Amino acid sequence: MCNCDLRAESGVESMADEIDFLSILPDDVVITILSFLPAAVAVRTSVLCRRFRNLWKESRSVLLTPRYLPRPNHLIFFLRMGERVILKRHPSHPILTLHLELRRFTPRLGDQFIHMILVKAQSLGLRHLTIHESPHDLVYLLPSIFSIDTLESLDLPTVGPFHARMFHSGFTSTCFRLRTLSLRFFNVASFNISRILPQLPSLEDLHLEIRAMDCLSLPSQTIRKLKLIIIGADDPKFDSLAFSLPSLESLHLETRGPFPFSTHCSIHGEFPLLKNAVIILDEVHAPDATAVMKLLHSISHVQELSLHVKEEKYPIPSPILLEPGKTVPDFPRLKHLDASLCFHDRNFDAIIMVLRNCPALESLKLVHKIPKFTDWAQGRKRKDWRSELPRNADGNRRYTYFTNLHLGKNRKEFMKFLAKKCTFMRRIKNLDV
Repeated sequence: MCNCDLRAESGVESMADEIDFLSILPDDVVITILSFLPAAVAVRTSVLCRRFRNLWKESRSVLLTPRYLPRPNHLIFFLRMGERVILKRHPSHPILTLHLELRRFTPRLGDQFIHMILVKAQSLGLRHLTIHESPHDLVYLLPSIFSIDTLESLDLPTVGPFHARMFHSGFTSTCFRLRTLSLRFFNVASFNISRILPQLPSLEDLHLEIRAMDCLSLPSQTIRKLKLIIIGADDPKFDSLAFSLPSLESLHLETRGPFPFSTHCSIHGEFPLLKNAVIILDEVHAPDATAVMKLLHSISHVQELSLHVKEEKYPIPSPILLEPGKTVPDFPRLKHLDASLCFHDRNFDAIIMVLRNCPALESLKLVHKIPKFTDWAQGRKRKDWRSELPRNADGNRRYTYFTNLHLGKNRKEFMKFLAKKCTFMRRIKNLDV
């Protein structure tokens, strides 16, 4: 009996090994799988069997990349692949998503071929376009890209000063259906960006990554979601930051590297409908408290706020959350606050002052982050960075978490937390720095 059972089991396993599970899948499922593959790989599936010979042609997503192409003549194969997959495609097989990777061919790949690709893709109903690692010739392609009236989402690589010339006063766009836009700017004047947005009446989601700029203005009546990443540089720093986004509901503002705002930076935000905001600030110094305060003032209508501040290394802990002697921002609609920074005595007193102006707060989470210690930070002691947060249920001061602040017992604990003596102004006056 045992031998029979073993033979029976081995027979079942051998039959399972012989079953071609890929061939039993419906055509729609196979086409969906092929849509996630680079064009060169998808075309190779035509040799698997007669049924797969033309399925790749029905894929509505095309990833045209030099990867997986034979070398050393990969440029020739890339041109042939683009011609076969896109230029010769039958009108009955639309292309909804197109992803281009072009950098390896700089500067041998002319803009005329890419222009033909874009024109053909537009005739096939192109909706989503991503250009990754583009050649220097992108400047000549921008008019073609922004004239594709079927586009719903667009993701472009870095736009430098040379490319930005196309965004001057004579620039026009017919992307009236565009809802999602992702741009990266390097050393480009702010008026160039502000000229693009009014010509995109359907834009709802904007992702900007900028570096080395001195001013930025974002006017739009339709944007609901904004992700702004500012890569700091020693020079220039922002002197002006203005948002006129009356429909904005979600904001993600992140700085990387040196703090990008100057001491006298003007920050203005018009966000009457703002619900959620994530603010991530890197390498903040004590003199940056003025800009941080202005930034908090600009988002005072937010309902949910996540504030994460990485304090720069300093011998003596100084307040970086608020500017001493200035008006503390009011947050009349704020319900949820999640903040992580170094809650040494001065920052802790500052957060207490902010919380007193949050009458609608329902939940609060504070996480203590200690700056990294280095050998050159002379005169600083570890005790200067210790957390002033109250001891929690785990017996440590690394975090404080309050929920349901409108309820009886929790409300009493929270009021006790706010009743902590704030000697913020006195400490600032006596601090000799």
